[in-house]
Amino acid sequence: MPVKLILDVFSGRPNPEILLDDKTARELFKKISFGALRKENEKTNPFPSVLGYRGIIIEQTGKLLSADFPKRLHYAHDTVYADGKAAKAEAGLEAFLFDNFKSLKGMKGASGFRREAEELIKRYLDKRRTYIENHRKWYDRAIDDFLRPVKVVCPCSPTADLAAWNTDPNVTGNNNCYNYGTNYRTDTYAQPGEASSQKWNDLSGCNVAAGHISAKMGAVADGLIDVPNKDNKCISPGHLVALVNYPNHDYHWYRKGSNGRWSHKMGGSPATILDDSGNPITDPRTADRGSYTGFCTFMQVIHGHFKIT
Repeated sequence: MPVKLILDVFSGRPNPEILLDDKTARELFKKISFGALRKENEKTNPFPSVLGYRGIIIEQTGKLLSADFPKRLHYAHDTVYADGKAAKAEAGLEAFLFDNFKSLKGMKGASGFRREAEELIKRYLDKRRTYIENHRKWYDRAIDDFLRPVKVVCPCSPTADLAAWNTDPNVTGNNNCYNYGTNYRTDTYAQPGEASSQKWNDLSGCNVAAGHISAKMGAVADGLIDVPNKDNKCISPGHLVALVNYPNHDYHWYRKGSNGRWSHKMGGSPATILDDSGNPITDPRTADRGSYTGFCTFMQVIHGHFKIT
């Protein structure tokens, strides 16, 4: 049965993937060694909800080729995650990815992506320990204020209702940063401009040449309101979001919560209240955003006044 190997690397656009034949998939399964999957706890390495490389997803479609493996398994360096559980694993699965890199689909027009992927993986491994330490330091304290703000700063903004996005794997996996930013679940990995027939076709920057459409332009066509001078301030009606750009590759959205801090969701990964270094986000312009170096703009989202699909 078909097995997909998905490089979990983007936030807005769909991730590139390799469809493995049975022989290659069995070779892959032989290379994956992990212990018994157990419910995640405070000692488990947190899922890498970061921008850029987050690991490799192995997905069995249809009848399982191997009953010893979950239908969907997420590998990240020395840990695997599946169905809310985790286990220690042997590191080094990235080598298998690069052995089959020529078969990667979904990266048309992104020249030199192999070198970029290697750099993203190196960056993830270099920062991984800092992210884990800061996640354990900040997460529990910060989430309390998100759910029960000591001071409500932006009364019209949604709380970081992470459970609504992170509990059901189908919701988590089928809604991206655009869904989370607009606080609108479609289960379709919504793309800026698609609902208005103005889907982005150029990710080189926030503003692109005539005849091209950026993620920013697509979002405006969908009904989001560009407010570049809002300067991280609360907005009413609706809520404030921020758009950033990974030049030539991807885009990403943040949303401002009722307590004045920001949260976000990277692609099909769990939503989080922390940045790439594991710190709370007071301003997306100054947060650790990894390769998403271009800050595009702030935008206003008014429910009932936009359409995404």
